[in-house]
Amino acid sequence: MSELFGVFKTHVGRGILSVKFLLCTVLLTALMILSVMEYYNNGGAHYGLNYFFDRLRGRTSDYFMMMITCFPAVMLFYEDWKSGNFKLIVNRAGRGKYTFATVLAAGVTAAAVTIVSYLIFAAFVLTKFPLLPVADAYDFRISVIGFPNSGLMFTGNEVLCYALYILSQGARAAFYASAALFQSVIITNRHLTAISPVLLYICYFTLNLYNFLPELLNPYVLFWNGFRLYLIFGGTQDGSLFSPIAAAYPFIYCAAMMIILSLIGTKLLRVKMNKNI
Repeated sequence: MSELFGVFKTHVGRGILSVKFLLCTVLLTALMILSVMEYYNNGGAHYGLNYFFDRLRGRTSDYFMMMITCFPAVMLFYEDWKSGNFKLIVNRAGRGKYTFATVLAAGVTAAAVTIVSYLIFAAFVLTKFPLLPVADAYDFRISVIGFPNSGLMFTGNEVLCYALYILSQGARAAFYASAALFQSVIITNRHLTAISPVLLYICYFTLNLYNFLPELLNPYVLFWNGFRLYLIFGGTQDGSLFSPIAAAYPFIYCAAMMIILSLIGTKLLRVKMNKNI
């Protein structure tokens, strides 16, 4: 266990305590602000923070933003492989612990970029707009019905609602970063690894046009469509618009996928090392 924690700590340090992390966080925050600047300048006082969070979802720039988010994380294995350091680490910790620690570190690093960027973005928006829209009860409910866990806003728990949203976007980044790092184990190429989050993102949305994934395995439903997830877990439009199970499920899904990718990656790493001998 100490070897696992040691590898994880080292990789997280390399990811978060780096110039790449700082630059990507600044760039991602700037893109988020630019994406809503038109609404920020022309909006009225009845807009709440959720309005601007919603405006970030499903935009064309989301592809580029995902690549920036994952960049400090996805190069971890590539750098180990090219430098030869991974052999020393694997000999000390073992393939399984190395793979799991590296995938987990990639997820944590990408999630950290996302969470820090969202917090700065939220602070920017809150200099002008409130947490909640200024509207009567009915209009308020209609304005936030598509926002994940929006039922928390009706009970004075709006900060928790936004915290869950930001953390879910961190989980989304962790999922794509882990998948991109998994790709780098298969094909260890700097340029392919750098753009793989975008390629995975585009391939997923292209294939999803044919509804090839069940809703409970569909990243778009899990990380974007909170209302749909709420309905899947038995919620109704007349209900509170909040379900603890629906709120927790994106994090459970992300954790499960990272474990699966680690297990498969361990097998692939064995094959890769044998071919390299």
